[in-house]
Amino acid sequence: MKTRTTLLPFQTLRGKLIFFACFATLPAFIFVIYVATNERAAALQRTQVESLYVAESASREHSHQVEGAKRLLDSLSALRFGGGDAVSFSVLLPAILSGFPQFANIGALTPNGELAFSAVPPPGHINMARIPAFQEALSSDEVAIGTYLVGLIVQRPILIMAKSLRDSDRKPRHVLFVALDLAWLDQLAKNAGLPPDSNLLIVDREGNILASSLIEKLGDPAQRKLTGMLQLLDNPSNLTRIRTPDGIGRLAVARRLEGLQGIWVVIGTPEDKVYEVANGIFLRDVAVLALLTLLAIVSSLVATDLSVLKDIRALSRATRRFGGGELQVRAPVPQPHGEIRNLAMAFNTMADALTEHTQLAVLAQERLRALSHQLQNAREEEAARIAQELHDELGQELSVMRLELERLLRGIRTGADAIEREDLIARLNEFGDQIDAAVRSVRRISSEPRPGVLDRLGLQAGIEWLLNQFERRTGIKSTLVAEGIAHWNDSEISTALFRITQEALTNIVKHSRATRVEMRLLVTDRQATLIIKDDGAGFDPGEGLTSPSLGLLGMQERAGRLNGKLDIASAPGQGTTLTVSMPRNPKQA
Repeated sequence: MKTRTTLLPFQTLRGKLIFFACFATLPAFIFVIYVATNERAAALQRTQVESLYVAESASREHSHQVEGAKRLLDSLSALRFGGGDAVSFSVLLPAILSGFPQFANIGALTPNGELAFSAVPPPGHINMARIPAFQEALSSDEVAIGTYLVGLIVQRPILIMAKSLRDSDRKPRHVLFVALDLAWLDQLAKNAGLPPDSNLLIVDREGNILASSLIEKLGDPAQRKLTGMLQLLDNPSNLTRIRTPDGIGRLAVARRLEGLQGIWVVIGTPEDKVYEVANGIFLRDVAVLALLTLLAIVSSLVATDLSVLKDIRALSRATRRFGGGELQVRAPVPQPHGEIRNLAMAFNTMADALTEHTQLAVLAQERLRALSHQLQNAREEEAARIAQELHDELGQELSVMRLELERLLRGIRTGADAIEREDLIARLNEFGDQIDAAVRSVRRISSEPRPGVLDRLGLQAGIEWLLNQFERRTGIKSTLVAEGIAHWNDSEISTALFRITQEALTNIVKHSRATRVEMRLLVTDRQATLIIKDDGAGFDPGEGLTSPSLGLLGMQERAGRLNGKLDIASAPGQGTTLTVSMPRNPKQA
């Protein structure tokens, strides 16, 4: 039972083509990954440079805002408050505020922290005595810079700056304040060209967020804590991963704000936004390369199926049919020169050789069967011949001896005179001669497989004896010419040539209708050659070699056992010439 082997996908030609196509695009994929890696590194570098630039710009802008607030406070401090000649600050301050959009509010406080004047109407009673900038301004003549906080009046992130107004006794009469609006942070972040959702933060050293450009995403004031601030301050110029209260992870850099101790400006960019462009380029390149690879695979499979696989399938079918016993099947040979054409031609050459060998094997089997049949017939004929000779020769002699023995026994029983006794003695002597003749007949019959004449006289004399017997029985004239046989002593070759001569003469008698037979026996140092020629009817050698009736297969087999060769030259009506060549052993030359 034939078992069909199941091939794995990568073991088929299609699978290997797909593998090689994918393998061929591997360098391109590696190059795309390399480019994407460089793009990510470049994007990271650009983000770092841009963030540092924005941080430095924010620090400078903050410094400008602070200096502007100081100048405004110095200008306001020149005005006089209170008394009948006091300027109506309820009208003046809103007008001033309208000319300075960077400020959220302008006003004055009493030494107790109560609100005396305000450009922005307060929502209710306001006391700012606990504000650090107010406390510092009371104790100093310089402009006090506070910290970032959510204003009690404007209700948004501001920076309070304050300066005290003193009377002639150097006692504080009022404290002027300016609330620096942090809206500039958002505007700066927008103008910087940072990726979307980038955040500009004002934080202290503990990571408390004082202000943010994304005010709406700060979350609960109690939770305005920047995660990763300490790691950031260790290397403020390097991009560091932080997490803002909105839950977004960002890559950030930091710069200290000029004029404020322990206050930092932090630029945070969402990590996915940093690599967004690089990732988009990578995905685009991978998609394009994958599409090209797919197109290459499909086109290769189609082209291979139309050209290579078609021829391979045809060759495979021819191989299966040939293996199934259809010896006449041959593979179609593709016209274009190439490996498949060479393979098909090699298969056809192999098929031709195998077919020829198979035919020769079949012919050899037929010849073997014919030879076996001939040998069986020969054994039966030999047995019949021996039985006939035993009957004709030995049987007759034994019958005569039995009659003579009975006559002698009667003579002995009846008595005889002296003359009769002498006759009986003579008859007994003749009886002994007859017994000797019977023994010789038995010996002759038993010596036929290895003719005794060869041992006594040699090959030449043995063949001459065969020819004499042949001519006496058939009347066909026979001649023998022998050359170089004086010192011949090869018993195996002699027996083979003797038996081949016997068979040849038998065939002549049975089939040739010849009137003359000529034989030549030539012996050299290299070989012994026997030529038997008759003038009979002849035959077709091609048919004769397969006909067991002619006995030619037996002669070929006998010659072949000694590495000899038998050639037959014949044609209908032109007689037959049989040539036997036997190589000699050099030691017997």
